[in-house]
Amino acid sequence: MAVLELEGKPDLDGNPREFTGELMVGSGSQANWRIAGQDLAARHFKLRPSSDGTAAVVPASPQNVVVVNGVQVPAAGSTINSGDVISAGAGRFVYLKDNKEKRPTPAGPPPDAYLIDAANKKGYTLRKRVVQIGREIGCSIVLKDPTVSRFHADVRHEAGEYVIYSMGSAGTKINGQPVRDPRLLAEGDLIQIGETTFTFSRRQLPTGIRPVQFEDHDDDSFSRRSTQLAQKAVTMEAGKYSDAIGRKLPLMPMLVGIAVVSILVVLYLVFR
Repeated sequence: MAVLELEGKPDLDGNPREFTGELMVGSGSQANWRIAGQDLAARHFKLRPSSDGTAAVVPASPQNVVVVNGVQVPAAGSTINSGDVISAGAGRFVYLKDNKEKRPTPAGPPPDAYLIDAANKKGYTLRKRVVQIGREIGCSIVLKDPTVSRFHADVRHEAGEYVIYSMGSAGTKINGQPVRDPRLLAEGDLIQIGETTFTFSRRQLPTGIRPVQFEDHDDDSFSRRSTQLAQKAVTMEAGKYSDAIGRKLPLMPMLVGIAVVSILVVLYLVFR
């Protein structure tokens, strides 16, 4: 009989969990195995064992991150073997085709991870469970960029790895590709948010990059501005005005147009 075991919780009722049919794991009432305190979604992932000892693992939603042996499980699911490790939320599960199978060695603490801003020679240490990136002064990493949303993206430590969630209206890119669903970060990934590019790394910081955990920002006036997806500017100069790309355009036609519209509105209100 197939078995799913939550590591480090020998006193948890029903752990390890034996099952023959589909097993839904989560924190809500609709889960077959309901587990609290592990940062799981109400219905996080499901397992379907096969007669050959393998099993199919499928996230219950594209927004649920499930990792098997360090690799993110796609929305369509993947096949796992006995002894494989499933990480989800704060939990680390072991799948076994039989309860007598040997368990893998528990994982040790992960190494420090960084978001490296090479242009500004900073390496942000990802030691918080959630690192917020955005224009808001309360974010862990504050970007003074009008194209960045106040709360643009999160980097979360979950499933034993680091996952990026994109929430900003202008979007986030990983290695040039838009991020639509939560995505596991891999060594060397380039994360583009507005005009800033971060490199994700678990290696020692390069020479010249100083480690940063959190920055204090006293001036919050910039964070309160509206996000600009397309910035436009108009300047006045000696009877002319300039558009966003610097073209000098006559001022008089614009003023005449405004006057004509005003007169038509007045006539309409008088003679209606």
